[in-house]
Amino acid sequence: MTTMAGRPADGGRPLSAPLRERGVLTIPQSVRDQLQLRAGDNLLIDVQDGRITLTPAALVARDQAWFWTPEWQAKEARADEDLAAGRVVRHTSDADFLTSLGEE
Repeated sequence: MTTMAGRPADGGRPLSAPLRERGVLTIPQSVRDQLQLRAGDNLLIDVQDGRITLTPAALVARDQAWFWTPEWQAKEARADEDLAAGRVVRHTSDADFLTSLGEE
């Protein structure tokens, strides 16, 4: 594990990797293993105060993006709260569920 200062937590030397032609950088195998990175994974790149930070990121398919909007996530949070508080109705059959829809 590496600390914020770029030094491994065990006090050893910081890891380094040469920047090759066309900007290619190989992340050391030990780091890939630690972060469970695989070929094809995406990384967010942030540059601040002369430092480059790479953060593993899961990209969302366009047809699934609606689920991650703030509005939908607020609905998901409310649903989780309802489940935790026991505010649920369980139906024993599809017909029972469909009948309940007409009761409102």
